[in-house]
Amino acid sequence: MLRSLLVALDGSDSSISAGRMAIGLAKRLNADIEALGIVNSAWINRPEPLPVGGAALRAESNARRLDEAGKRVRSVLNTFRGQAERAGITSLKARAVEGDPLALLQDEVAVHDVLVLGRNSLFDAEADMYLFPVAVERMIRQSPRPILLVPDSETGEGLPLGPVLVAFDGSTASSRSLHLFALLGMANDQPIHVLSLDNDSEENANRLAQQGCMLLKKHGAQHCTPIGLGNHQAGTASETILGTARTVGARLIVMGAYGHSGIREIFGSCTRDVLKACPVSLFLHH
Repeated sequence: MLRSLLVALDGSDSSISAGRMAIGLAKRLNADIEALGIVNSAWINRPEPLPVGGAALRAESNARRLDEAGKRVRSVLNTFRGQAERAGITSLKARAVEGDPLALLQDEVAVHDVLVLGRNSLFDAEADMYLFPVAVERMIRQSPRPILLVPDSETGEGLPLGPVLVAFDGSTASSRSLHLFALLGMANDQPIHVLSLDNDSEENANRLAQQGCMLLKKHGAQHCTPIGLGNHQAGTASETILGTARTVGARLIVMGAYGHSGIREIFGSCTRDVLKACPVSLFLHH
């Protein structure tokens, strides 16, 4: 069962949506929340070539940017605390931190069950370096815990109690993601569709989908439907996932991240395409 989650806040629309998601999920599953308001001082203070006499101006500019970022983060944290208190969250920590966001999150998430992250959170870095999916991709690859990735458009509070699509191909990455999703209690009380794709064998695709449903049912999922597609019934893996999600009205997609290409890890190879195009929240683990 999910006991503790970490949410990253930087004031972007994505992080605000992630904060709402974290509060609702913690309320639903009676979990603790820790919120980190992140000032990317590592980026602001990064070394770069300067003209003669430019060091003093650069130092002044950096100090101003750090102060502005700090004020924004403190304001975001105050708003988040108020939202959490109104939602009845009793176990809450919220603090501002400075440094490299990826290093900070990788370290802090080790004592939590899930990291809730806005898919377009920039952490003050300029778009040409850290625009999605670069920073998010690095975090997914490096995080020791699953990530709940929230889009800007998520307006509700908490994990939507609507259809869930699980992309399951029997690979290590997809098995881990499915198992953690079930163990954390996030699969209960909502309809779940388990999608498996094997263009060489529809029979094998159906078998894998049924296996995924069996595991979920053992952990309390009461409404689970297998979907096995084979014999080139669909397009690429990413097209199949996104198209099926639209068909079933999925509010959340669960999938493994960054598997190796091959028959048994077909979903892992399409992670980036799904990250770019997915309009709903994603539960990801590598």
